[in-house]
Amino acid sequence: MSHPKLVNEHTSAFFGAAVAFLAVTGIWNVTNIWLLDVPVQQRYTIGMGIVCAMFATVVVSKVVRDREEARSLVNDIRQARYEEVLVNSPAPGLGSL
Repeated sequence: MSHPKLVNEHTSAFFGAAVAFLAVTGIWNVTNIWLLDVPVQQRYTIGMGIVCAMFATVVVSKVVRDREEARSLVNDIRQARYEEVLVNSPAPGLGSL
């Protein structure tokens, strides 16, 4: 017997909050870099470091999500194979039908 897979969909409120937080964080970082009393080259270096860290965070979260989705797909395929074997095999002790 197969079990329906529950799909977790994010609401528009969750997505909106995530985008708003990303925007606020970006503005906060740009403002802090602008207010630093350092040369322009160091500001650009710090800014690129922050952008690279944000990009790496997004990439790692996507890799983790894709790995989990792949595992669930493999498990679903195995479950379907087991169900097929159980449906096509005779009951123990009854012989062939």
